[in-house]
Order: sequence, then C-alpha cells, then structure tokens
Amino acid sequence: MKHLMILFALILVAQVSACNLAGDNGPAQTATPPVTSTSPCGDGDCSGPENAQNCPADCPSSTTGTGSGPGAEPTGTSQPAPVHQGDAPLFMTTMTHMEGNFIDDRDQGVFLRHVEELRYGMDLADEYGAILTFESEKPFARANALWNLNIMAEIRDRGFGVGTHCDIGFNEPPMAVGKFAAMFAENKSLVDALIGAENNLGCSGGGSVNDWALAASQAGFKYLDGIVSMHYLSMPMENRPGLEWTDEFVRNGHFHLNSPVDLYQRIYLFEVANAQDFLPDENPVIVISSGELGLFSAMAEKGREYGGGPILHDDEYTFDNADVDALVQKILEVDQNRDRKRIAKLCVYLPANAYVPENDEVLRYFFEQMQILANQGVITWATQKQVYEAYVAWNK
Repeated sequence: MKHLMILFALILVAQVSACNLAGDNGPAQTATPPVTSTSPCGDGDCSGPENAQNCPADCPSSTTGTGSGPGAEPTGTSQPAPVHQGDAPLFMTTMTHMEGNFIDDRDQGVFLRHVEELRYGMDLADEYGAILTFESEKPFARANALWNLNIMAEIRDRGFGVGTHCDIGFNEPPMAVGKFAAMFAENKSLVDALIGAENNLGCSGGGSVNDWALAASQAGFKYLDGIVSMHYLSMPMENRPGLEWTDEFVRNGHFHLNSPVDLYQRIYLFEVANAQDFLPDENPVIVISSGELGLFSAMAEKGREYGGGPILHDDEYTFDNADVDALVQKILEVDQNRDRKRIAKLCVYLPANAYVPENDEVLRYFFEQMQILANQGVITWATQKQVYEAYVAWNK
C-alpha cells in the first residue's frame, strides 16, 4: 500500500508538471544568446559570459559541459549519479516573495508592474517545463482584490506554486503562542480568499524569538518553507550552530543565512513539535521544508551560506551564468551524496524583479540547465506544496 501511495504521489507531480509542458512541440530548446563582451569568442580566453554553449572554441566541453540540447551534460565536471527505480526524488523548487514592505495595495502601477514580472517569469518557465512558486504577504494579497486582478489564482490555474509569505515575527517581542498564531492567520486568510484554503497549505518565513512552529500550526499551516537563520532565534544557545550565534549576531546582518546550516540536514523534510531545535520530534505539529540555497544571485559568492562569501544586500549581487553554474554543481553534489530513500529538496530564491527582459539570457540558461538535469532524471520540478504532499505520501 505504501508503494502505491508513493507511486500515486509521484505520478501526480509528473502530471502537474506535464500541464506546464502542454503545447504543439513541447518545451522549446533555446540556444544561449551570443556573447557580447570586450573579449570576443575565439580569443582563447574562456571568461565573462562565455561558456561551452555559446563559445565552444574558448570553453572546451571537458571543463564546462557539452551543450544545452536534450540529453546534453550539464555544466561542470561532476556527472549525475545513476538513477535507480524506486529512488526518492530530488525536488527542484523556487521561491519568490511578494514582500511585506511592498506598496501594491496603495499604488496600482506598482502592482501591475509586479504582475507583468510574474507573468514574464511564468511564460519563460513554461518554455522549459520549469515550475515556479510565488508566496504573498499582506500588501500584494490585498492588491489582488483591490485592483480586481487575481494574479495569485492565475498562477495557481497555470500550474505554478502559490502560498503565503509570513514576513512576521523577526522584530516582535516575546508573546503568547496564540497571539503570534493570529499574525500567521491574518496572512493566511488573505491568501486563502484568493486561491482557496486547500491550495494554501504552507507559509514561507516567520522566524522569531517566539515559537513559530506552534504558531504556524495553530494558524492552519501544514508546512513551513523559507527557513533561514532568523528561525534560530526561538532556540536556546545549545541548539544553535555555535556560541557566536547570539540574537545580536543573527539580527546584525546574518538573518537570511540558509538553515539549518548543515546542507545534508536541510535538504530533507522533517516534522517538529515546537521551534526549540531542528530535529524531528514525536507528536509533531508541522513539517519543515527547507532545502534552501538562498538568493540565487548570491550562489556563486556563497553569500547566503554560513561561513561563505560576503553578506551583501540582495540588489548588490549580480545575477549571471556563474550563479547557474554554481547551482548545477551543488545539485550534482547533492545528488551524489543524498540518501536516495528520503525525499530531498533544493530551493533558490528569485525576487519578483528577477523576471525581467534584462535577465532573459541568464534565466534561459538557468531553465536550460535544469531541463537537462530533469531529462537525465537528476531533479524533478515541483511547487512547494507538491513537495510537501509527496513527502506525506512517501512516509505513509
């Protein structure tokens, strides 16, 4: 019975993914745009935006890949691990937050610009069979109703992911669980009204000194994603990564580090009874679904990893092919080392303003590389909700 349920869950994910692939000719294979740089292709120097796809003369396939067509090897020297029947999937997900400081409910022009960005991202992802997830805080959710344009429902109906962003708790003082739960519930109710409670099972964020696990559960959420270092604030020092992990350390610029800090702890989903630590509990109340690799444009610099590169503001990083290459290498590393009996997940964060024509080249390169890995059976695209549902089915 367990295997039947597992098979059903995986087929369900595949069917949803197939909806996004609908079309006359399936997903389009788009060649990487030509390099435009001061060091032209053919000068013997593989640098800047040059890669094996757009400049094979300077970038031999033995070091950077063998092309971007169907079945081609992904960028990098690592090779995919063999795929075996019965392996638990490695899910690839994204996360885009419609933030709490957005002014969409006060400025229709801002709202319509955001709608254009989200549609641009979905249209591009559709070409490659990719699945994106968008999670909304209060201003954007209210704007959907205020301006009579329910883009969240449109996202849902197109087969992409929808959910709630809970940009709450970080600056709040200690409070009763019920009071904190009411803050989660306020966000949930606004998104429920747009997409239906049955489609709004998860919340992204909510890290606080308060018990975010109990509060989110009491508000009706089934899982939490978007797990970052601010979620350590609820934990006693002995359950944090190190003695330097004081509240001041977290609040002083280290609040968006990928968490749990151990990659091979955070790629797996687990269930907790409270927010005292990142360890599975008996009698749990909510599923933790992290897999975070952080801000996509900071991947090459490891800017959202503890002990990684410089911690800069989001808009200070450059989103380019080096970030995609770093992601591919991380996926291949995880695939080689993961426990293939457990559902695993990876997630990159792209802000709404990443989905603009100026990023067309790097976005296409991202989707092309993920399509190669999906065709090889390394990753399976999913929404955040689909990952949760597959985890529940797998563990029945």
